Amino acid sequence: MTNFGELYYDHYNKFLGEPNDREVFINNEELPSIQVLIYENVFEECLVYNTLGFSKYEEIVGDNVEVSMVVDGAFNSAGYILANALFYCISNRIEVVRGVAISGIENIDRAFVQKYDKNAGYLTEPFAFPEEYRNVCNETKYKNGRMLLAFFISQMEYEYFVKYGTDKFEELLEERNVDPFNVARASSV
Repeated sequence: MTNFGELYYDHYNKFLGEPNDREVFINNEELPSIQVLIYENVFEECLVYNTLGFSKYEEIVGDNVEVSMVVDGAFNSAGYILANALFYCISNRIEVVRGVAISGIENIDRAFVQKYDKNAGYLTEPFAFPEEYRNVCNETKYKNGRMLLAFFISQMEYEYFVKYGTDKFEELLEERNVDPFNVARASSV
């Protein structure tokens, strides 16, 4: 049987190097924890937060997936918000795929929302990484894992996404040349 924790960890080491730190988040004692591994020097002036253990919830969220988040600020909040947003997906049985937005960050970290005016997270393909980063391949080819990228969006961006859908929302971000790693950026809408 494949140990996906090791598989993902090796995948991270291949593309990101060794983590500089880690945080462990527990939703309750009956469910597996989610670790957030923190990497420096991957993108200039940014930290990369990668989950480890979210893939254990495959039957609930619909896929064997882990999540990366890259931010240029909010370093004390990013991992906590990411883990709690994913626990929200687990609790509400939300399928975690490209084009999912989770609003309500003010319920997790009100000070973050007040400072950065971002109250939702958005999941998409990890476009800033090499193409091979998207898929975590198992030697047996029986089952593979995959990666998604999360970033923070404003309430207006969230409403645009809800109204127009994934493709139009991502086209808007591209047209406006949005840097999703910039936590303090102005809303694109």
